[in-house]
Amino acid sequence: MKKILFIDDESNILRAINRAFRNLEFECYYANGIKEAIEIFLGIDQLDMLITDIKMPYFDGIRVLKLFKEASPDTIRVAITGYASASSITEAVSKNLAKQYFYKPWNNDELIDGIRKMFVLEEKLKSSHIFKIVQQFDSIKTIPRLFNELNLYIQRDKSIEDITSIIERDPAITSNILRIANSAFYAAKTGNIQQAIMYIGLNNLKQIVLSYEISQMNSETYEKSEFIWTHSNRTNLIFQDLYTKYFGTKVPPIISAAGIVHDIGKIILLQIFGNVYYDEILKFDLREDQLINKESELFGIDHSTIGGYFLNWWAFPYDIIEMTLYHHTPKDPDILGKKQVSLMCISSMIESKMTMSLNPNFVEAMEVLNINEDFLKEIIKKYNE
Repeated sequence: MKKILFIDDESNILRAINRAFRNLEFECYYANGIKEAIEIFLGIDQLDMLITDIKMPYFDGIRVLKLFKEASPDTIRVAITGYASASSITEAVSKNLAKQYFYKPWNNDELIDGIRKMFVLEEKLKSSHIFKIVQQFDSIKTIPRLFNELNLYIQRDKSIEDITSIIERDPAITSNILRIANSAFYAAKTGNIQQAIMYIGLNNLKQIVLSYEISQMNSETYEKSEFIWTHSNRTNLIFQDLYTKYFGTKVPPIISAAGIVHDIGKIILLQIFGNVYYDEILKFDLREDQLINKESELFGIDHSTIGGYFLNWWAFPYDIIEMTLYHHTPKDPDILGKKQVSLMCISSMIESKMTMSLNPNFVEAMEVLNINEDFLKEIIKKYNE
């Protein structure tokens, strides 16, 4: 039975959660502050999930998340807050303190469903089959150097000047960040890397750095991965436009660079298997189902699964892991954020100029979103001219 600890300074909220979870398959604990939470934690053998309010007096949720990250790194950490405190959620995610978040007031059924799906995703990504395959990949298991250093700087609240200084050591990544900051979405219009980072945001900066560093791990295949980088950047721009058109609001900062890493599994497989992966997979214009099947047949794993595995290992938020893991299967019953996964699926297809109406994944994504092809015409025209 999975053990969940809820922390909130409001007793009425804890009582409401208790009522909602009383007869479910979880073993739940409730604390109205950090002192009680620590006492509970020390009294149980394993804590599977921590769900904490962010805005609490004396010892706020950010400090709670930091403490439990150190004390119990395998515990899934989830943040809850009101919409007015959305910036706190961005801070929690960018510092790898929380893997998922919910806003108050929440719907009990959605919260319970979300928790179940988080546990399913963790089990899926930690399955013995995937674990055994990944253990063979010595060349990729180490966290990329610059990405790791950047993470540490962000977690330690280093200044933007300090963060800029480590980025500027690599001229290639610096130029890529400037290019993205000056794209139509951010419209920074700057040649200053510090200003560019401020426009992009630290969470998005991490994704850009990670994708670029992975692509550079094997110098022999770097040029062959460049088109994946281009595809991912363009997919991200399409995703931002589609998201804004569909939801009527700008993409949340936490996922605004999700397209950049949605195909990171291809870059990882290329680094591991080199020319074999390129010659057998990337050289051909394969349909998505053919691509996934052929990768699994030849290498024992497909790019979306290995991409999701490593993003989970590197503590990315679940929203981004889902869009990486499921963008070829938008109707998978285990998906929590089906609509944003479907938007990513369609964005990738638009960028690839696929014959979408004949693609079953496209049809599924359209059904999830309840839209027709007329909805996409303007964006298709913008990016396929």
